[in-house]
Amino acid sequence: MSSGPRSRGTSGGVGAFTADADSTGPGRETWESFVGIWNDRMGDLYPLPEFSAATVDGFQGSMRSVLLEDTAVNELWSSSPVSTRAVGTHEHDHIRLYVGLRGATTLRDPHDQGGDAHIPAGTFFMHHVVTENHFHTTPEIGNRIFIFPGDALRSLVAGKPRTGRNSSPAARILLAHTTMLQRTVSDLGPAAAHASRNALLELAKGLALDHFDDREPVFTPALAQAARELADARLTDAGLSPATVAAHLHVSVRTLQRAFASPDESFSAYVRRRRLEEAATALTAPGSRLTVSEAAARWHFTDSSHFIRAFKKQYRETPARFARRPTR
Repeated sequence: MSSGPRSRGTSGGVGAFTADADSTGPGRETWESFVGIWNDRMGDLYPLPEFSAATVDGFQGSMRSVLLEDTAVNELWSSSPVSTRAVGTHEHDHIRLYVGLRGATTLRDPHDQGGDAHIPAGTFFMHHVVTENHFHTTPEIGNRIFIFPGDALRSLVAGKPRTGRNSSPAARILLAHTTMLQRTVSDLGPAAAHASRNALLELAKGLALDHFDDREPVFTPALAQAARELADARLTDAGLSPATVAAHLHVSVRTLQRAFASPDESFSAYVRRRRLEEAATALTAPGSRLTVSEAAARWHFTDSSHFIRAFKKQYRETPARFARRPTR
């Protein structure tokens, strides 16, 4: 494996670079090589603070940054705590959005908060940064940290930080869009990268305002992705339907259906396919004693006959025969 971060698609201020202590080894080498690339790529716009010696020497985790012109999305997963050594001296004018995925992060007395900001898993905190904040995390940490130019969002958050739950509709749409960016950034051309950057900023505005314009076509892929993620988490829920998912995302059923108009399958077809995939996995799990009728009930098919017909259409054999095959 490489001894430092992997950098891809870096021309024109667009691309990604990653560092993974599982691949490159824990500690100083992984951390400092990542910081070196960050400073080379983004240091003039968004200089990093100075980190504690314990963070640098003991780092165990992974970091990934996606760059889109003047914006950045950084994802950090670590089994070691991360903290800055001292309050930095850099002056800033940008917006940071912290999305807690695991553990907790504490910002020491950000200027616009009136006290420490505590960001546990499942919450977000968006604020205007004018000077570097000291911060520390719990030992087990997962964060997605966005950096936006001040001009784009300053009027919405300056002096009034925004907080909320990651499960809010606006947060789900933003995170779904980000997930797609993380997967595809290395393949984006300049025009697509610029459009993705603009969509990211508009979705961040939607988060600050707690709503987004569901009539805007640029948000359609993110809306569809958010709906898929909701569905995947609720495949065994009898109440899963276009209406319930649309309600969770604060859009109409018609808007949700319109978001699935361009992909190859409707929302209902996506749910049926994913339920069949989960059933197939369960039927072939080592030591599984799941019966066909139990599978049909668990994934909410009308009856065993309906389940068998749908399964055979997707896998070209009955679930009972599929489960008996010795290898998959």
